[in-house]
Amino acid sequence: MSDLDKLVPQACEITLAGETVSVKPLKVGQMPAFLRAITPVMQQISGEGIDWLALFGERGDDLLTAVSIAVGKPRAWVDDLAADEAIVLAAKVIEVNADFFTRTVMPRLDDLFAQANAVTAATGSTPSST
Repeated sequence: MSDLDKLVPQACEITLAGETVSVKPLKVGQMPAFLRAITPVMQQISGEGIDWLALFGERGDDLLTAVSIAVGKPRAWVDDLAADEAIVLAAKVIEVNADFFTRTVMPRLDDLFAQANAVTAATGSTPSST
């Protein structure tokens, strides 16, 4: 891998359900819908790794919607994948867009959590769980 490949996320191709899909870095037009779908998912992902079963159980619909947006496939196509294929595809979407997640999404979530904690500390109330 060259230095340029490390700096600029590279697309990859993966064959799922007999079809080759290109997983590319997100385009700006995909970001609003993708961020709406992926934000609740990112709250479930910890630094220790991803518990895919728990993630699918708690935020599967959001994750599958985000994946369908990222790969430009209808949600029904993603829904029809075998479970192992869906996990591989979701992991590839996160991998290809890792820089975007680490530089944009995660810091924003950290800011939101800090703001929520500050409000809770100031008011003495406990936030409701979702």
